[in-house]
Amino acid sequence: MSLNHYSKLVAIIIGLVLIGGMAGATSMEQTGVDPAEIGSDVVVETMVTELYITDTGPIDVWTLRGESLLESVTWTVTEINAADRPVEETRKVHTGKVFQQGVSLDDSVVKIKVEVSGTIPEVAEWTYEPRQSVLVMELSQMRLGGTREVIGSIGISPYTTESKAAREAIDIASVEIEQGGGNTDAIKTLANSISAYNVGNFDNARDLAKQAKETAVANKESTERKGLILNIVGLVIAVALIGGIIMWYQSTRHRSRL
Repeated sequence: MSLNHYSKLVAIIIGLVLIGGMAGATSMEQTGVDPAEIGSDVVVETMVTELYITDTGPIDVWTLRGESLLESVTWTVTEINAADRPVEETRKVHTGKVFQQGVSLDDSVVKIKVEVSGTIPEVAEWTYEPRQSVLVMELSQMRLGGTREVIGSIGISPYTTESKAAREAIDIASVEIEQGGGNTDAIKTLANSISAYNVGNFDNARDLAKQAKETAVANKESTERKGLILNIVGLVIAVALIGGIIMWYQSTRHRSRL
């Protein structure tokens, strides 16, 4: 397993997800995140907005809770004012997989930037489908009385050099099998490849996927050859029939003249 990317930082740009799907409620910006290699360091940031509005009404005081399954986790939380500038004196750094920080109604603070950094952990159990996702960041709103509402979450798909190569081989084989009409032998070989992937035997998974692809390609080429031969035979038969009809017509026409 390659662990040569510990110094690699993955920059993440984020889109929008709403708490409970309700427009106007506390929300965080979010989009999909590129896969990252196990052992590599990642940095992910988001912006929490609509701080004092929930799907049931306004709120003055609550607690922001963050959770991550990365290793060696550090959180940096910065409040943003109405001029869209960070309030540096409010900047706080937390360590650990979980943090909590109070949020109080303040007209000068309209957003909170949350940044999390850490290392992609090892995978205990591999699955080709659904693909693994390591929880990088989940933010929640903790209200008085103990009510907790998830604002949103961000995950990253982990990989190793070997798992990536195996997955790519499986993906390619799947396309070839589909384009080739779904050859039974190729499908069985591909299923064995996925089973090998799911137990972490990536070299075997890659080799089986390549075999499945070769079988699918060979079947596709064979089918195309058969189709070409049938087309040629059909053309020859059609030409012969046309020639026979012409000869019959000419001979009939000649006899009628006599």
